[in-house]
Parts: sequence; structure tokens; C-alpha cells
Amino acid sequence: MSKSKQKGTAWETECVRYLQSYTKSEFMRLPLVGTKDVGDIRCLDLPEFVFECKNRKDALSSLSEIMKETEQERINAEAAFGAAIVKRRNFGTGGAYVVMELHNFAQLIKERIHGQSNRDESGTTTSFY
Repeated sequence: MSKSKQKGTAWETECVRYLQSYTKSEFMRLPLVGTKDVGDIRCLDLPEFVFECKNRKDALSSLSEIMKETEQERINAEAAFGAAIVKRRNFGTGGAYVVMELHNFAQLIKERIHGQSNRDESGTTTSFY
């Protein structure tokens, strides 16, 4: 396994452990499936979410690319929400950035406040790509 893959695997594992410890829900790492990847981690209690984990020094300057990948994996998984968990340098796991597109964030807020959904028949939100 390459050093880059080891770094990514370690970050995914760290995110799973942090989220499980904090939420008391079961999160799991997912195997790679090539062009049909469905995110790096998922939660059984939140099937509508896909999480893409990134541990790259250039993550902030590559945010557009990261979000495009996250969105594609959300679509592959037929999930409503996709979020990238981006490692923040010189901070612990809890200090990582969680990034999602504004339309998905607005939908999440709307559902939380009003219990309403703008999802299509498949349960997913509209993609802007």
C-alpha cells in the first residue's frame, strides 16, 4: 500500500472512531469500488449521508475537485447528502472541516426545521454538476 493510501486509510479510521465515540452510532469504512465509489464512510443510522474523507496538504486549494468527487459518490450511493471531512493541519480530529454544498446544507436545515423534503422520487437531492 502506498504512503498516500496509508495516510488516507488512517484518516478514514480516525474519522470513524471519532464519530462513533461522539454520536454512539455505528460508522464504517467502505471498500473502494472504482468509478462507482459510494463514499469513504457511512453510518447505518444515517443512510441518506455519504462522507468523503480527505487528508491532503492541498485540500483547501483542491476543494472544488474534492466536492465534485463527493457529489459523484453521493449520486452513486443514491444518497440525499454528501459531505467531505477534510483534515485540518495542527488540529485534532474534532477540528476537521466538514464541507457540503450550500443547496444540500439548506435542504438539511429545512428538513430539520420543517420536516419537509425537496428530494426526488429516488430520495436524492438535485445535483449541480
